[in-house]
Amino acid sequence: MGLESLLYISESKIAANDAERDINDLIERAQAFNASIGITGSLLFTGMHFAQVIEGEEVAVAGLMAAISRDRRHARVKIVTRGALMARRFPGWSMAYNGPSQFVSHHVTRLLNEPSPSESARAAHWLSELLEQFSGYKGCAA
Repeated sequence: MGLESLLYISESKIAANDAERDINDLIERAQAFNASIGITGSLLFTGMHFAQVIEGEEVAVAGLMAAISRDRRHARVKIVTRGALMARRFPGWSMAYNGPSQFVSHHVTRLLNEPSPSESARAAHWLSELLEQFSGYKGCAA
């Protein structure tokens, strides 16, 4: 089995007044769980949406995606890109997270609303690159 990388987006079902508490809890639990199953990646939360790159062994990535799809905090979970990975882009990060970001909210919304294949590919590439850049930010939580 090889390494796989996956980018998904979803709508957040977290109430605005619970967001800080719920996201902090999610990050704490996910970082420990992801480390235990060999998952690395980066999460972005816009207040209305999630975007996350996860990478690891195919079986671990599939299992995590199944759990995310069942999670009450997510709706309209959509896998944007998925493919084989030669080397991890987020080594050392069981889940990089740099706080909420409104900046990319409209990009995630566009991806959820079935853009053309070329628009989807361009937006997915941009979002993956942004998540990689955020993971290198010094304020990022491991």
